[in-house]
Amino acid sequence: MLLRFESLKRIGEVYINPKNFKTMPLFLKTWRDLLSLDEKTYGVYAKTLYNPKERFLVKEEKDEKKAYELVKLYHEFLRSPLRFCSRENYEYQMKIKAFEGLPFANGWVGSKIALIGEAPGRKGCGLTGICFYRDASGMLLRKTLFSLGINPDFVYITNVVKCNPPENKLRGFGEKELGLLERELDILKPKAIFAIGRTAQKALKKLGLDAIYLKHPAWYVRRGIKEPNEEILEEYEEIRKAFVSIHGGVF
Repeated sequence: MLLRFESLKRIGEVYINPKNFKTMPLFLKTWRDLLSLDEKTYGVYAKTLYNPKERFLVKEEKDEKKAYELVKLYHEFLRSPLRFCSRENYEYQMKIKAFEGLPFANGWVGSKIALIGEAPGRKGCGLTGICFYRDASGMLLRKTLFSLGINPDFVYITNVVKCNPPENKLRGFGEKELGLLERELDILKPKAIFAIGRTAQKALKKLGLDAIYLKHPAWYVRRGIKEPNEEILEEYEEIRKAFVSIHGGVF
């Protein structure tokens, strides 16, 4: 479940996980080259560091304890999924997934920055197990962060609801979902929390946590926006500011 920083490879301006590639790319220079890779040729997970078996990036020694606690929590979720997901969502999730396990979270556990989405998408996290990945809203978020100078794989990303709701129609959340999210964030202890969408904002408010609200990328996608524009870049600039404030720069 752990992905160690030293196992990554840097090509040009981007980091890759060699294990995610069916075929290694001949040339990569920028994140745009990375995101343009063909899935059939290079692999489903070629555009991210993560996969269902390597979810949590460990960059420094102090990250170890958090990572192992998150792995323990994830395994608890796997053993008793209906403690944390509604039956309706869980049964639908089991039908659509194309990976072993269940959606949970992914990212650098020591980033001190947590992005909280609403729920896995049917063509994105629900299918691949990786948050904000592969579907239109996920790739818009990634392009936006890359455009701001932040590698989206170097923040921590999770969702309030861990199982994909039927037909992507989220009917809300309850104490099950809140309890799991609260334990997850208690392990992480982030310094900056971003609520990606109104559902996340409501959940974090119920938990008594301060969060910066950002419109969900799906809001932009529904308006025909699939590439970062001035509005979303200005809005998501808050993440870059937090990253610089905490880490002294971006990488």
